[in-house]
Amino acid sequence: HKNDMVWPTVAEVHAYRKEVYKVVSDVIARHPALEDNDGAEPVKVTWDHPMWSFFMGIEHQKIHLETSSVLFREMPIGIVQLPAGWPKAHPSASRPSASHPKAGIDFPQNELVAVTGRSVELGKPRDHPSYGWDNEYGHRVVEVPDFKASKHLISNGEFWQFVSSGGYRTERYWSEDGWAWRRFRNMKWPFFWVPDGPQGSMQFRLRTIFEEKDMQWDW
Repeated sequence: HKNDMVWPTVAEVHAYRKEVYKVVSDVIARHPALEDNDGAEPVKVTWDHPMWSFFMGIEHQKIHLETSSVLFREMPIGIVQLPAGWPKAHPSASRPSASHPKAGIDFPQNELVAVTGRSVELGKPRDHPSYGWDNEYGHRVVEVPDFKASKHLISNGEFWQFVSSGGYRTERYWSEDGWAWRRFRNMKWPFFWVPDGPQGSMQFRLRTIFEEKDMQWDW
């Protein structure tokens, strides 16, 4: 059972990471399969290339970085520390924030845009010059009917409208799995929204990875 395992110390993890970093750096700099003769002979890494697994490891690490960022945001703010050299938040993070946002003022007024259906080709060939997971390859044609899509990405402000109007209490807006998750977690608003004000006021701050910020409704 994983909870019965003896986990390495933080110092041991740091030492191991340094060893791996040196090995990977050496591979990039010296492995003959990546020799391009100073750009004269570009290397094309495909499924059959001996360094394919190397690039798979890089892509896999990106997945872990993304999932780790979510786990950090779920930890209490008091036990995380802003790393030295961490990039500063976008300047828009310091703007004053309305407690109850209004469309067209605090966030873009969204609309549905009609999209004409057509045939869509999916997949890429085996000799495509960038890494891909196995389900990205092959070839498939899908007939997509006419549909509508929102003109803008859904902003915090637009989602606040959903939250404040009872969206988290209304099952018909959720898939079966989504509603089961909401009930299991007893969620009343997005996890990374931090209540800020009297109970029931629907006022929130935004939790980033290491900090809490004034809610930016147009994000």
